[in-house]
Amino acid sequence: MRLFIKLNTISALYALALFIAIELIINVSHISELSGWEWDHVYIIIAVINVIGLLLSTLIFFSLTKKWMLGTKHHYWTLILWIPYFILLFYVFTVFVPLNSGVTLFPRYSLLIFGSSLLFPVYILFINVIASPINTEEAHY
Repeated sequence: MRLFIKLNTISALYALALFIAIELIINVSHISELSGWEWDHVYIIIAVINVIGLLLSTLIFFSLTKKWMLGTKHHYWTLILWIPYFILLFYVFTVFVPLNSGVTLFPRYSLLIFGSSLLFPVYILFINVIASPINTEEAHY
């Protein structure tokens, strides 16, 4: 049961990390209105936040995977388990904070969101492969 909870916790954290990055990109107009800054400044700040968030979340995910999933191959389930959490987060957030009717995303940002969603499992796989210990006995047959 502990493994199940740890696996789902890591998966939910993966979903939360991608969700925050995408929602920052989507809500540029809200952030610009609330802060009073120009869109260009908001884009730069969001890019910096996303890069710092990527680096910090990579360190956190790496350490959690190494600590909680030591000696198991079950951590590869996170490649799939983050998707329901991401959909749930996205649905709940759009219900409570809908986009304004006049707001549209530029095609390059839609492409960025779509591409990051497609490449996110590769990111998770990278963390899982790096965080899993190499068993030297299995490597030498």
